Amino acid sequence: MALTQQVSAHATLEKATPNANSVVNEQPGEIELQFNEPVHAQYSSVQIFDDTGSEIAEVKPSTTGSSQTLSFPVDELEKGTHNVKWQTMSADGHEISDTFEFSIGKETANGIDTTPPFYEKADFWFGALRFITEGLIIILSGLFLVNQLASRKGLLTFQSNQYIKSIVWMLMMLSVMTALVYMMTLSSDVVSDVLSLQIAALIQVPFVLTMLAIIVLLGLFTLKHMSQSWYVFITILMLITLSMSGHAWSQSVPIWSILIRTVHIGGMSLWLGALIYLLLVIRAKSNQSSHAIRAFLLKLNTIAVALIIISGVLMSIDQTNILAIWTNIQTWSALLIVKVVLTLIMMTLGFYQTTRALGKQHRANKVTLYIELIMGIILILVGVIMSQINIPG
Repeated sequence: MALTQQVSAHATLEKATPNANSVVNEQPGEIELQFNEPVHAQYSSVQIFDDTGSEIAEVKPSTTGSSQTLSFPVDELEKGTHNVKWQTMSADGHEISDTFEFSIGKETANGIDTTPPFYEKADFWFGALRFITEGLIIILSGLFLVNQLASRKGLLTFQSNQYIKSIVWMLMMLSVMTALVYMMTLSSDVVSDVLSLQIAALIQVPFVLTMLAIIVLLGLFTLKHMSQSWYVFITILMLITLSMSGHAWSQSVPIWSILIRTVHIGGMSLWLGALIYLLLVIRAKSNQSSHAIRAFLLKLNTIAVALIIISGVLMSIDQTNILAIWTNIQTWSALLIVKVVLTLIMMTLGFYQTTRALGKQHRANKVTLYIELIMGIILILVGVIMSQINIPG
């Protein structure tokens, strides 16, 4: 059943009336949008542009509540081609939008451009900031956990108490900036309700709650004179919190989705943390036996890879119809393939590093390490992009 279950990450438009690219004889009294699942009418709107790209009107729906069909009353549209840019909010709190065209009387334009340059779009800057913030949290959390595990094994560790406060403040500021830019991607209605602390609105924007939780946890991490288990616990909580900011809330069993995402993020965190740890070992030029470090990293990377692969498969099954990924190739499908290929390459490089470079040559291969690290960062970027786009299903 799991292989054939169809789950949509975000709502998708199934039909528009008037139809996209159609020519109607008379002005329609309304524009109707039909989605594959209920969306929030309160946070929905359409912008209508003429054939020159000039905005004619912005219309709110006459529909109320949560509905699969939204109706937007329109009047006084002149003959010619019109571009309709719609936006709404799906059940998981993601704002979705798209455009289509229709003509009254006759077609007077094709492909009306109403899109601003990418650097003027809040979505672009939100994606960039989210990648930086979540990437740093994943990598630094992994390094901290690996350092703690190395300490328990009596291996070389790196004290960073003098840097912790600065790092935490940097992550807190990045989290605040990411949350604020995310708010800029939302409609004014949503922002108003969120700032008014309306519970119903806050539940619809889990990413904001995730960033607020991360900020609180970072603050708790700076508490002094706590046991090491406290800091480990807070670090693990941050990774769990990150798993709640993506598609999890749109799945049929959110708790299960959060669990497997936590395992996936945890595996990536340990893997990348181990890479940074090994780079620090090389820089420290320690006389400690490479055999002990090799055994430690081999075991750690084996566990991390197992977590990533198993959770990755479970996430794909949880998110969509497996057959749809390959029969309906979309951006998400292509990114999944990239993710699988990069993971396999990283596994091969990691195997070489721990069995040949550290095993036979008794020293790490820096080039291989840097390639692995770059690929890991790309994997985080791919993951962020995949969490913001529709999943085929």
